[in-house]
Amino acid sequence: MNILICTYSITRTAGGVFDAVKDLFTNKTFHKHNLKIISFSDKHIDEDISSWKNIPIQLFKAGPLLYSRQMKRYMIATNADILHMEALWRYPHILMGIWSKYHTAPIICSPHGMLDPYIISTQGKIKRIISHLFFQKGLESVNCYHALCQKELEDIRAYGLKQPIAIIPNGINLPKTTKKYVKPDSNYHLLYLGRLHPKKGIDILLQAIATLKKENPNIFNNWIIDIVGWDHENCQTKLEHIVHSNNLKEIVTFHGGLFGEDKIKMYANADAYILPSHGEGLPMTILEAWSWKLPVVMTPQCNIPEGFEANAAIRIEDNVSSIKQGLQTLFNMSDEERISMGNRGYKLVSENFTWDASAQKMIMLYKWLTNQGEKPDFVYE
Repeated sequence: MNILICTYSITRTAGGVFDAVKDLFTNKTFHKHNLKIISFSDKHIDEDISSWKNIPIQLFKAGPLLYSRQMKRYMIATNADILHMEALWRYPHILMGIWSKYHTAPIICSPHGMLDPYIISTQGKIKRIISHLFFQKGLESVNCYHALCQKELEDIRAYGLKQPIAIIPNGINLPKTTKKYVKPDSNYHLLYLGRLHPKKGIDILLQAIATLKKENPNIFNNWIIDIVGWDHENCQTKLEHIVHSNNLKEIVTFHGGLFGEDKIKMYANADAYILPSHGEGLPMTILEAWSWKLPVVMTPQCNIPEGFEANAAIRIEDNVSSIKQGLQTLFNMSDEERISMGNRGYKLVSENFTWDASAQKMIMLYKWLTNQGEKPDFVYE
């Protein structure tokens, strides 16, 4: 099968979407199929392109909103059995409508949480009007949407899209390293890793920490909060202001964006992971945290209810009071209790979130869309 994949970035610039798309299509299940990826050049290409192994990649220079006349011409001239679009709301999104004009091959689109109501609500009225004018044709041209979880299926339907939807979760590559990392100190470390973006709820996490410190100054005597991630639209400045104005500099450390060995070291040295997000698709970082046997503190908006059911996570809501209570619960747990929770998370991902299973389901979906197989039971119409 000839599969054309369009993704906005093949580097760390795309955050969790980079890992999700890369790990799916480099899975051995796809080795007997002909893949071609089209994307855009950016400053991290030289560092990250080798991680795509031997998949052919065609890169284009991006203009504003990733506009590229060359990509448009390339897609018109390229034949494939299926087009898989990764993510929404940039110029390649528009190209789905153009593809359907010149080709009969079906389109599958993976929004990666970009139809989440929180994301839509923050667009503003003018942006929503522009989205409808320029992006609606692309949305209507999709033959099947790929949701990462039941909640994302509901979000796609809530946006008014009627096409079939396949639920295929992200997977995880379990850590292979046997290297022992020496912790930098004797403290416990609570890790946040991801973009510094308003939807991630880092601001309310810091406010909860400040409130908890005022109420119980000794509770952070042996806990450090590590915030790892690259800045999005000057979000870090606002977060640092909260830290400085509440005298949290000895508790909270900003590490910037870390990748490769540096990222692995943060997981290896962590004692717990937190994601107080307002909205997600299916966050890779939580799966990664469980793969490192870390207990997790997360909101229901992270869309992995299995974590609560397996008692692998502490549930918090996306507000200061609830996060404060969640932190208290975590800090009051014994080492044995935290380790047991992390082990339950590891069992959950190792049994239910593997890339082998996700890749096999994606091939089943492709075959159904190209009339080469039966409709899978994970497709909902």
